[in-house]
Amino acid sequence: MRVTIEHREQTTGVVKNHKDCYVDCKVEFSEEERAIIKARDLYREGFTVRTSTPVPTATAFFSTNIMRVIGRFMIIGGFVYAIIEGLAHLPTNYGGPIFFIGAGLEIYGWVRARKEDKRFENSEQTITIKQLLSNPSFTVHAWNAGLAKGIDQEIREHLVYLKGLLKDSAQLQAKQTFEL
Repeated sequence: MRVTIEHREQTTGVVKNHKDCYVDCKVEFSEEERAIIKARDLYREGFTVRTSTPVPTATAFFSTNIMRVIGRFMIIGGFVYAIIEGLAHLPTNYGGPIFFIGAGLEIYGWVRARKEDKRFENSEQTITIKQLLSNPSFTVHAWNAGLAKGIDQEIREHLVYLKGLLKDSAQLQAKQTFEL
C-alpha cells in the first residue's frame, strides 16, 4: 500500500480573506493487496473521517435564496411577457429567454440549496476499500493547520488498520486444538 498525504491551504470568501485547510490523501494498493481484497471480499471495509467540504457561510445561504427568488420572478415575468407579446403581436422576443434564464436560476439555486443542506446532514464521509480501488484519492476539510495535523494522524491510523486487516486476511488460520 502506497499512501501520499498532502496538506494544502485555499483562500475562500468574497474578499478572499478566509483560509481553509485540506488534507488530500491518495492510496494505491499493490497487486498482491488487490488479490487479497478480491479473494476475501473486503470491498466494504473502510473508515470514517470528517467531510471534504466546509460548512456553508451565511452569505452562501443568503445568495442561494436570493437566486431562487429572482429565478421565480423571472419565470413568472417571462411567462406573462411572452403571453403579452403573443397577444399584442410585438416584434420583440424577450419572454422566452427571460423564462428560461429564470428556470436556470431556480434549478441551480435548488441544487445549491440541496448541497448546502446535505453538508449539515452529513458531517462525516465513509471511505471504503471499494472507493479507494475505483478512485484512490480523497480529501478531508480542516478548519486550521493544527486540526489538519490531527486529521493526518487519524488517517494514518485508519490506513495502518486497513493494512493490518489485509495482512491478516492473506491466509486463513489452520485448525488448532488446545485445552483450557
